[in-house]
Amino acid sequence: MPVSDSRSSLLLLCGCLLLLFLTLPTFCQAQFTPTLSTSIDNLDSGQASGFIQDGFFFEGQEGPSSMLIQFDRGSFDFSGYAPGQLVGSLVVEVFVSVIFVTISGDIIADVQVTSVGPDTMQAIAVITDITGNVSAGLSLLGIDLNIGDTAFDVLYTDLPGDTGATMNVTDAGSLPLSGNLDFDIPLTWTTAPILTHSPFGGDLVVETLLTSTTGIESSFNEVFPLSGGATPDQFNRGDANQDGGFDISDPISMLGFLFNNGTVPCVLACDANDDNGVDIADAVFCLSALFGSGAQPPAPHGACGDDPTPGLLTCLQQNNNCP
Repeated sequence: MPVSDSRSSLLLLCGCLLLLFLTLPTFCQAQFTPTLSTSIDNLDSGQASGFIQDGFFFEGQEGPSSMLIQFDRGSFDFSGYAPGQLVGSLVVEVFVSVIFVTISGDIIADVQVTSVGPDTMQAIAVITDITGNVSAGLSLLGIDLNIGDTAFDVLYTDLPGDTGATMNVTDAGSLPLSGNLDFDIPLTWTTAPILTHSPFGGDLVVETLLTSTTGIESSFNEVFPLSGGATPDQFNRGDANQDGGFDISDPISMLGFLFNNGTVPCVLACDANDDNGVDIADAVFCLSALFGSGAQPPAPHGACGDDPTPGLLTCLQQNNNCP
């Protein structure tokens, strides 16, 4: 072979190797492009609702390590729930076709409450059934999966008032969802009617953040218009008797309402410390603001306005000094 041809071939080979070297990181780069959609049982303002999320994770890409769901209008209602009760379910469909076997069936888990607090509830997704030949098939692939395993840990958090709620799901490691996936995985979450929509209507925004096992994030933003809804009350926080001022008569009105069967035109105005409740702490808060060095009641205070942190308290509107 002529020397010139050898040099040309060598240069071509070096060029190809260099091109392969430059593009190799692209080939090896992890991918995480799942799909996700949410559906809500009902969209009536002030009503409780469950929700369903359908996710799909693609073969050859990374699996999820966590899922954070943010509801910006409404609140979780934990009343009536106790450890051991069910608040939802999880279904993972499995279909794997390899040379020697086809694995087909479902992995089913119940979401069981483990603890309940005033603003948080913890739960675990416990595998209760494995249908088809999934258990034996996955065992052949080196994946040991059993009924009773915890698939996910779940934390529900209620934010103040109806400003929002979050559901945080983290992989407990028993399902074959970590690292690169060997097959497509459709996953469906179903919850009990635990989310109470805002009584004031508006748009419910559901933001979901999925994170892969190496930290890649994929986010989804969905908007659901709520039907109905009342006009938010206007009030003057701390002005318990709603006479337009803030003085000693206001904590006296609060105490009469709490302990002497008294009436107030706006219960919401009595929530002086803005903790979405009315108790003796509100009267103490007012006295400290009036005669001590305590802070003034949060907005709206000093003039009528809407509640920036709405909850379940309302005004009765009789003799209310606000529009």
